[in-house]
Amino acid sequence: MTDTALPIKNPSVTLYAFHLCQDLSQEPEQLRQDANQLWQNCAKLSGPLAIPDLKSIPEKLQSLPTQTPITSHYVELLQAPLTYTAPLQLAGSPLTVQVYPVKIHDTYALDLTLSCQNTVAASQFSRLNPQGCLLANTIQASLGQTLVLYGEPVGTPEEDRKLANACVDAFFQGTDQKPPFIASGQLFGSPIFAYDNGKEKPTEQCHLLVWLNRNRETLNLVEKTSLSFFNLLCCRSKILFAYDQARWCYRQTRALYGQLEEEVKGFKELATDPETRLEQLKQKLTEMPPKTFDYAGYLRDLEDHKTAIATNAKNYHYWLEKIGESSLPGDNIEFLENFLNQRTKLFQRQIQVNLNYLKPGQQLFDQMLGSIRGIVETEQAQQEKRLERWIASVGIGLAVSGISSQTAGKPVESIITQLYSKESLNCPTAGVTPCLTYSVVFVLFHVGVGAFAAFILDRIINRGGK
Repeated sequence: MTDTALPIKNPSVTLYAFHLCQDLSQEPEQLRQDANQLWQNCAKLSGPLAIPDLKSIPEKLQSLPTQTPITSHYVELLQAPLTYTAPLQLAGSPLTVQVYPVKIHDTYALDLTLSCQNTVAASQFSRLNPQGCLLANTIQASLGQTLVLYGEPVGTPEEDRKLANACVDAFFQGTDQKPPFIASGQLFGSPIFAYDNGKEKPTEQCHLLVWLNRNRETLNLVEKTSLSFFNLLCCRSKILFAYDQARWCYRQTRALYGQLEEEVKGFKELATDPETRLEQLKQKLTEMPPKTFDYAGYLRDLEDHKTAIATNAKNYHYWLEKIGESSLPGDNIEFLENFLNQRTKLFQRQIQVNLNYLKPGQQLFDQMLGSIRGIVETEQAQQEKRLERWIASVGIGLAVSGISSQTAGKPVESIITQLYSKESLNCPTAGVTPCLTYSVVFVLFHVGVGAFAAFILDRIINRGGK
């Protein structure tokens, strides 16, 4: 008997998918623009599952008062789960599809189960995932998803691990997304096997559990703790989503940090010419504030994601304890505890390390921006002072020239008389040459007097300024 031919009774697969439907920045009644994407992708399963009625799921949900306030923690979006019978069959038995949509705080959550009441070979699990329709890259849930393969083994307990692997192999047949085995345990008296590809991006994650029922109490306890298990998986997805967002923020902030280092180098290489340097500084003053704002925003988001992980870790622990209250002797859910005690704490430590590394960059950005502003203000003030001094000097020079031209001593006429002793300065009868000479010398002399006075005043102002 091959591995895929191992028999299993009453097989089923349950998809738990989680999609963010509301942001903190929005009003409680507002939903994200892509909030209904999960329901729309669920409707697309009508093709591979050959159930046309699945297409109407988005309309059914929109026609009901689903816009409930965000303060409602757990809201059933339909009065009862939707149940369909698919034309697909496993070993001659029909396939039943059940859809149960809910809203958990700010998240739309989907519980979709495909099941068959019959004994089939493990290879038949491929028919529970036609065309890979239940995988994360098809469902596109923004927070991620978990798949649970369930069945009642017919063989001996020693074959359970082999049976679990055979079910997983069949379920991912025709795809390259099969996750590796990571852990095993026991819950409600039945063995459970965990598979995970460890990807960070929610639409690339593949988290799968194979639960083999070997205890008559298992189904009753599953039903009793279904709400706790649903919430536990939701918290898990939110933790992974927050860490993925934190990693994205870190990459964006690290890129800005690199630009900051280049700005610091460029700051030391500014032109020596005052005019050129001032223009360069003004350019930096225009470019840097948006970068500074983005940098601070990413740091704030990192803090928010760290808080989100801590909050959901606390909730995860709460729901884990609720499940543990119904556990049976011999149960071992260490693989669920390890996610909280190892991966979640690792995420928190890594984010804190990133914050410790990046926060000094914000201080450097702010200090550099303040320095540039100070230099620009100083340079502009000095230019304005030089302009004011020049205007004052020119004004004084013109005033002195005007006063000089009105003096009674007539020094210019004396000079012209010495040069042209035989000529009269009585214009225009004196002639063209004496008149022109007199006019030119007159202007140059008094302008020179004014310029000299302006020069002396400028020297005095400069000495006073120093």
